[in-house]
Amino acid sequence: MNRTILECARSMHIHAGLPKKFQKDTVDTAAYLINRGPSMPLNYGIPEETWTSKELNLNHLRIFGCISYIHIKLSDRNKLDPKSRRCIFIG
Repeated sequence: MNRTILECARSMHIHAGLPKKFQKDTVDTAAYLINRGPSMPLNYGIPEETWTSKELNLNHLRIFGCISYIHIKLSDRNKLDPKSRRCIFIG
């Protein structure tokens, strides 16, 4: 499973074009996604559902490495400063 996680993380990291300092976050996200995907040993069941016995909701998932914007609080900016900052979503 380590090889699977690392191959998935490597692919995601290269595709997103992230600096090396985000490698740990990429590996964490890859493991998170693998645990929420269908697994052949579980007859294509989802591991997270099997472990917790709860139905899984995947509505919170977004595309790894996509452009996102964060809001800058009014207290941290002046009147003419931008209200948001462009970022890359990593999970």
